[in-house]
Amino acid sequence: MSEEARDDAEEQERPHFEVEPSELDETTHAESLVLYTECQNNIRFSKSLQWRMVAGTLALFALFVAAADMGHGSERFVKTIIDISPFVSAGAICTLVILQAWQNTERSKIRAAAKFLSNYFRAVYRKKSRQRANLHRYVLLSFMILTICVGNFIVVKLLLVRDLP
Repeated sequence: MSEEARDDAEEQERPHFEVEPSELDETTHAESLVLYTECQNNIRFSKSLQWRMVAGTLALFALFVAAADMGHGSERFVKTIIDISPFVSAGAICTLVILQAWQNTERSKIRAAAKFLSNYFRAVYRKKSRQRANLHRYVLLSFMILTICVGNFIVVKLLLVRDLP
């Protein structure tokens, strides 16, 4: 049975859902919505920074290989690239983890604000389980980290197998 069909079946079984509005005054309710929106925007921004970090790191690795192949490829230069590439990877991975922690902070602020909004908002907000959402987030983070590690491995392998002058 599809998820949509299950939701429809649940709706038919459940007595009429009565919306209980937020008990907050209008100003505080508006502040909560602004907080929610800003937290969501911060999460989107942080996630885009993570993907840019992955792309930028891979681009830097490509530049390392290109520089080594374009005449700057003395043995010393190539060894320097090989020596610094793990530090580039480590820096990028640390940045990814910091950005993930920032997203987690923003999510905790959203959960705190959601407690004071209507029961309808909370019901919709809980549609995706927290465990499933966390699984998806950390699978993506792991993929990002693995992509950087593989990129670093490829750079080192390409530079080690090339003919040095």
